[in-house]
Amino acid sequence: MAANKFLGHYKMESSDNLEEFMKTLGVNIVLRKIGMSSYPDLTMEHIEGDHYKINEWTMIKSHIWDFTLGQEFKDKTVDGRNVLTTIKIEGDKLVHTEKPANGDGKIPSYTWELKDNNDLHITYELEGVICNREYKRLK
Repeated sequence: MAANKFLGHYKMESSDNLEEFMKTLGVNIVLRKIGMSSYPDLTMEHIEGDHYKINEWTMIKSHIWDFTLGQEFKDKTVDGRNVLTTIKIEGDKLVHTEKPANGDGKIPSYTWELKDNNDLHITYELEGVICNREYKRLK
């Protein structure tokens, strides 16, 4: 399966433009400051078939996405938004989108790509604002 290439454990090494992205999303200043100081770990594991789990954690917060590729599911983001999330494969990328559960609001996307050295690059996009995050593969 194409998603299996993303399986593993990653540690964020760098992030650019995250504060502007969070501001565009409407995240309050306190949560933006916490987000700016966090360097999360990520793991992705295969459960069975198209069922996967992504775990993101810092010393302050953690979040788990337990999902089936291409199927929308209810989620609550770390900044408290209730969303309908879809995670799917597009070509050689893993694409994650969040629609407001109430149907009214902004729809960010997060695109995962593996670099030549198997490290992870995630691009956050919202209304023309782009944030790039680089993760080192640990296993």
